[in-house]
Order: sequence, then C-alpha cells, then structure tokens
Amino acid sequence: MNLPLLILGRAFRLIVAEPLNTLKVIAPGTVLIALAAYIVLQGFGGDLAASQSAPTEINAALVIVGLVLSLLGWMTFAIFWHRHALLQDEARHEVMTVTGRIYWQYFKGALIVLLLAMLAAFALGFGAFFVTAVFSAASPSILSIVTLGTTLTINMAISWILLRNSLVLPAAATGAHLTVSESWAATAPVSRDIFWTAILLSVINVLLQQMMMAVAATQPGLVLPASLVQIILQSLIFISVLSTLYGHLVQHRPLE
Repeated sequence: MNLPLLILGRAFRLIVAEPLNTLKVIAPGTVLIALAAYIVLQGFGGDLAASQSAPTEINAALVIVGLVLSLLGWMTFAIFWHRHALLQDEARHEVMTVTGRIYWQYFKGALIVLLLAMLAAFALGFGAFFVTAVFSAASPSILSIVTLGTTLTINMAISWILLRNSLVLPAAATGAHLTVSESWAATAPVSRDIFWTAILLSVINVLLQQMMMAVAATQPGLVLPASLVQIILQSLIFISVLSTLYGHLVQHRPLE
C-alpha cells in the first residue's frame, strides 16, 4: 500500500506545490471547457433541463461547435499539465508551446485508450448481467448487494485498465512515442499497486462529488459551476497520477 500513497502524494504535490503556476497552466484549457459548456447550453436554448422536459428547438451548429471546442479544451488542459509535470530543464520554457502534431498524437492515443476501455466495459458489463441474472430470484436485499458489488468491481477494473494503458497520453504530450502494449508492459511490475491507486482515486472522486452535491443543495444556482469545478479537480488529479506513473516507470524518476 506504500507505493499507491507515494503516487498520490507526488500527484498532489504537483498540484499544490506552486498554486499560481497550476492556475496558469490549466487556465487555457479550463476557459475553453467553460466556453464550450456555455455554447452547448445555448445550443439547447439556454436551459438544458428545460429542453429535456419540454421539446425546444436545438441549434445543431452551436452544439457541434461547443463539442469540438470542448474536445480541444480537454486536450489543451491535459497536454499542458502533462508537459508542466514532465518537461525538464530548458524544455520547461516550452510547456505551453504545443504543435498540432502533439495534439494529433494525443487525440489518437486518447481514442485508442477510450476504445479499449469501452471494449472492457462491454465485456465486464456482460459478465455483470450474467451474475445479476443468476441472483435474480434472490431476495431484494441480496440482489442489491450483488448489483452494488458488480458495479464497484466494473468501475475498479475499468479504472485499473485505464491507468495501465494511458501512459501513451503523457508520452504523446511530451513529444515521445509509446504504444499501448508498451504502456501495459511498463505498468506490469506495479499492476497490483495501480489497482489500489484506482481504488483510492475512486474514494477521492466520491468525496469530491459529495462536496459538490452539498454545495448544489444549499445553492441551486451554483449547480453547473460546482459540477464544472468537480470535473476539473477530478481530471487534474487523474492526469497528475498519469504523469507521476509515466515519470516514475518510463523516465525512472523517484517518487519522493
């Protein structure tokens, strides 16, 4: 359990060691993400909840522009942060100087990782359906426990697979090349520790979600901003963990 704590400790130090630098690096991506959310909202008539309950005219062009801008925003957010965490010496001056080639490599890597995660989710979901069907005749309490257990298992497994495959992303962000199979091989010696890291990340995500839900309950007008803050924080922590794993396993950096 020591290594997962070291990984998370290093990831959090990346975030809080220099707060102003953190804000500077994530600001461009965050602004693009917020702008994209606003554009998509306008595409749905300015009120997404209302458009779901009562059909309204949807501006497809605005929605598409917003989604494309959101993709660009998330890639900018992740690429800048990976580079901030991993580039060294003179290269640190180029943290926020990114070429189109790096964006393209990152997009391809993210697409491959996402497709693999979807395949894993499909396979695990089929298994969960089979297990639930076996216990379908059981009492409601037992069925609830089985359903909860299978859901948690699927979430943990997908998080573990993502962490093991996703070293291709920090590699792409820094201009290096790493295949998914190489990422899987690099994480093999610490696969058990990565599983525990995935569990700790899930706990952190639940805590952040509960905090934001509490804010939304007391301040309904802050639901969208609170949700955006929650997603940004969860993403920043996950990307920091990926950067830490890449730095430790591929670049052979110490965690302490």
